[in-house]
Amino acid sequence: MSNWVFRENSLDMLRLFAAFQVVVMHTLGYMMPDYGSNAALRILGYFPGVPIFFFISGYLISKAFENSPNNIEYAKNRFLRLYPALIVCVGLNILMVAITGYFSQVGASVADVGLLFLAKASFLQFWNPEFMRAFGDGVLNGSLWTICVELQFYLITPFLYLVIPKDKRHGNYLLVALLFLFIVFNRILVLPEFDSSNELIWKFYSVSFMPWLYMFITGILFQRNFAFLSAFVSRISWLILLPVYCIYTFFMIDLGFETGNNVSPIVFFPLIFLIFRLAYLGTEKSNNLLRGNDISYGIYIWHMPIVNQMLFLNYGQSYLDVVIALMLTFLAAVASWVLVERPAIQLKHVTLNSTFSKFNSKRVKR
Repeated sequence: MSNWVFRENSLDMLRLFAAFQVVVMHTLGYMMPDYGSNAALRILGYFPGVPIFFFISGYLISKAFENSPNNIEYAKNRFLRLYPALIVCVGLNILMVAITGYFSQVGASVADVGLLFLAKASFLQFWNPEFMRAFGDGVLNGSLWTICVELQFYLITPFLYLVIPKDKRHGNYLLVALLFLFIVFNRILVLPEFDSSNELIWKFYSVSFMPWLYMFITGILFQRNFAFLSAFVSRISWLILLPVYCIYTFFMIDLGFETGNNVSPIVFFPLIFLIFRLAYLGTEKSNNLLRGNDISYGIYIWHMPIVNQMLFLNYGQSYLDVVIALMLTFLAAVASWVLVERPAIQLKHVTLNSTFSKFNSKRVKR
């Protein structure tokens, strides 16, 4: 048996790492496109942030749903975690663009800009009007497409739990079957004959839950089988798992398998076993360092507005500009957490941690 406790984990630190990975790869990719020759950064690419986010989301959201007293409370908690920071970010991002005079230059009307705000701050984050094509990388905030996918995960979770048998064994059978089904949908993304990225239907497909759900389901499976998996994985040192994974991934890439957002399942599953092992490594130190602060979401949603602003203003031609962009992203994320996210989270009536606290207090009283 493992001595791991589900809620005593380092997942906040891992989310921070995943956000950092996305930010570094995006920032360098747009500001210093020749960075790929750096070996350390190539290794960083072995740990794609978005798939890690989707796995952690399935792992935690499924537990949050199981502990929610009702669907309304579940929906409210998800809204409070996602939307306040998103709305503020999109609003300030549009203001940043407006200050440059760009909207006037391209003839975008108030209605056009208002529609852009509504799309990005609601559930149509993947939509981008043509008048934004000359600003930065050509998209107001391209990283927000994952918000649309996450929202679909949130909506699907209650329906999944309606069909998953309560018996764990039979529930696992169904989840594994769904896992393999949606792996097929994921692999469609990399088939050349289906690469019709300019077609509307293809764009809708790529931002739907279908190509990404297997990553979320993997998180659900790990959560529902925590006791069994922790007993197995806890016996393997991370000092062994980490180099083995890196060597394995190096050869898989050489054989043509992908990393990044379209990571091959052949790479994804070893990565997730490593992430699961790291999630319960140094938990006390991790929690003491972060002290309950989680700026990963702020880092993720704020980095592209800053990168695009700097690109439009003709910054971004040196590593110094990259460092400045990373520092500004960090400051924006801290401000988002302190001023928006943490106050919103405090409005939750039921949280994952509070549920466990009540459960533990009842056990103590007994």
